[in-house]
Amino acid sequence: MKRSFIHTALLILFGLSWLTHFAHAQGIIIPPPRRLPHFIPLTIERHHVSISIDNQLATTKIDQIFANKNRFQLEGTYLFPLPDDAAVSDFAMYIDGVRVKGELLAKDKARKIYEDIVRKSQDPALLEYIGTRAFQARVFPIPANGEKRIQLEYSQVIHVDAGLAKYTYPLRTEKFTHQPVESLAISMDIKSKRAIKTIYSPSHDVEIVRKDDYHTLISYEESNIQPKRDFVFYYSLSDSDVGIDIIAHRDDEDNDGYFMLLISPKYETKKSEIIEKDFIFVLDRSGSMRGEKIKSAKEALRFCVRNLNDGDRFNLILFSTDVETFSDELVEVKKGREKALAFIDDIENLGGTNINEALLTALREKPHPKRPRMIIFLTDGRPTVGETDIGQIIKNVTKANDENTRLFVFGVGYDVNTQLLDKLAEENRGTRQYVEPKEDLEIAVSSFFAKVNEPVLVNLELDFGKIKTADRYPKKLPDLFRGSQLTVLGRYKTHGDPKIKLTGTVRGKTQQFSHKVNFPKREREHEFLPRLWAQRKVAYLIDEVRLNGEDQELIDEIVRLSKKHGIMTPYTSFLVLEDARPVAAAPMLRQNEVALRYSYEAAGRMMKREQAFAKLGQTVQNSGEYAVKASRQLQELKLGDRGGMESESIKQVGSKAFYLRDGIWVDSDYKKEMKTRKIEYASDAYFELVAKQSELRKYLAIGKRIIVCYKGECYEITSTTEG
Repeated sequence: MKRSFIHTALLILFGLSWLTHFAHAQGIIIPPPRRLPHFIPLTIERHHVSISIDNQLATTKIDQIFANKNRFQLEGTYLFPLPDDAAVSDFAMYIDGVRVKGELLAKDKARKIYEDIVRKSQDPALLEYIGTRAFQARVFPIPANGEKRIQLEYSQVIHVDAGLAKYTYPLRTEKFTHQPVESLAISMDIKSKRAIKTIYSPSHDVEIVRKDDYHTLISYEESNIQPKRDFVFYYSLSDSDVGIDIIAHRDDEDNDGYFMLLISPKYETKKSEIIEKDFIFVLDRSGSMRGEKIKSAKEALRFCVRNLNDGDRFNLILFSTDVETFSDELVEVKKGREKALAFIDDIENLGGTNINEALLTALREKPHPKRPRMIIFLTDGRPTVGETDIGQIIKNVTKANDENTRLFVFGVGYDVNTQLLDKLAEENRGTRQYVEPKEDLEIAVSSFFAKVNEPVLVNLELDFGKIKTADRYPKKLPDLFRGSQLTVLGRYKTHGDPKIKLTGTVRGKTQQFSHKVNFPKREREHEFLPRLWAQRKVAYLIDEVRLNGEDQELIDEIVRLSKKHGIMTPYTSFLVLEDARPVAAAPMLRQNEVALRYSYEAAGRMMKREQAFAKLGQTVQNSGEYAVKASRQLQELKLGDRGGMESESIKQVGSKAFYLRDGIWVDSDYKKEMKTRKIEYASDAYFELVAKQSELRKYLAIGKRIIVCYKGECYEITSTTEG
């Protein structure tokens, strides 16, 4: 697939009107030779992007407001790099009531501008734009204590490769301004004559609203944010009942590749196609659930009961010291809905926590062979009554569940036994979700139930044909629900164009779907995949250590993956210390089960960002001899756009991670014994390298002092000026 380079508008540097030789420098204003007193850089108050895609024709509208908070006016040049196939259809900027015209630059002219700016400004960030066209316009004046609004519109055709389309809009504004964007918003409106199946953004947590199979709305919005990732979005087109798409990355044929398999059922499902199910809701009503917890839990149960399908059956089980059931057996929805709502109204909290008996009661009745059975289990505590041994409870439930009942767990609060709940969900083909005391349990449960209420395929199995795959996650495939999307990440050894077969059951009958895909011999696109796969594997390994106890090989593998891919985890939160021993973090983490729960991938999803940070920091402070070093490193941690942990000492570029060592950005693949070819920054040799090895541009763009390894050779970029 042809890569789409759509780069954010840049209003980077500026000068006073009397500095005309800098103000009129071609392309971007070069900073004056001396700083003005009390100079305030321009800020971006507004950066709104509206994207409309109609049968692959994408129209992008950009609306930006730049603010000059100085007491004097400024001037500058607006520069916007463009992809080859983009056509500028509108540019709006008015000065004294006169519409300003811009100029469209060819590749060669744009390249010279980019290189000149890199040389003069001593900033390598623009290296990534070499090889693209550009649109430029002179901006004058930018009034003192005023603002300048710029609007740009362009169109391009989104290329579809094997049914998969990709759209990119870079947002890495931190390269050009150290000030956060006050208001950032991206909206997409996608319409297609073919059904839209896969919808996925590897870069941002977008909100997806499916109007129907042929119309989808996507949105992303933040305030006071300094974007660090390009906005990347994939969608696929297919008229089949289940869409199967693959995204792959492979640096070269000598190494294993990475793949992401996306499986999406059609959105519009006839009622006759929805599987009839059995639901058992198990609610902890012990004394610790008093107040808002029990109130919110009751509202969640009401929502679930009201939204059951007419063909479903259900039951309600309450537990504290004793266990109480709504009915001795599963009840048909039409006959029992109103009585169940009245039963919920009368729920009161008291007593201890008898988890073992509650779950065994839920599993007592044998399931119908053609109806999936699901248990929704809500608890805020640890077992205190009856069987309290965690291992024995897990054995009892696993033995009783010999019919593949799905067990979905909601843990409320900080005092839940995560080791027990995680294992219960894992062993019983379900999921677990943890909700903070201040979070709305009703929203969490109702949102989850709206999804699982309409399964379209269960007991899934995948067949990759002759392609050898390894390290696939998740290990156990969940059921496929209406409006959901199953993502499988893994590695592949062989290459080819196999037919992937997806097998599952509907009402006891086997259904099979197949789709021809490509596992390429070499594919440089989709560089986010190695790190995304590593995140999934690290999260899996952390769970294994937590559930089954420490294993040195597992911990070593966590550390290796974390360092190679720049992943900050509770086990490696101070990897940036060259001589630190991150393995020692493992016993530290056992002191707080709640903190253990927040592995890399789960951190942003399960807790609010600040609270995840605080909880992890609290655990470190209790860790003994490693507290000082680890706490120092935690001060550098912050949660990224996708909920992961990042450090100012780590940069992820493409499939590589770079660590800041003594002012030099060092490739994680580099070892001290390796020889390097030294090249002076911004020298002729430097630009010759950029021209010869175009793939290096994105790596060299992160700084003036860098060591990067590429195609068996390591390059060391040196600079006499501060990097």
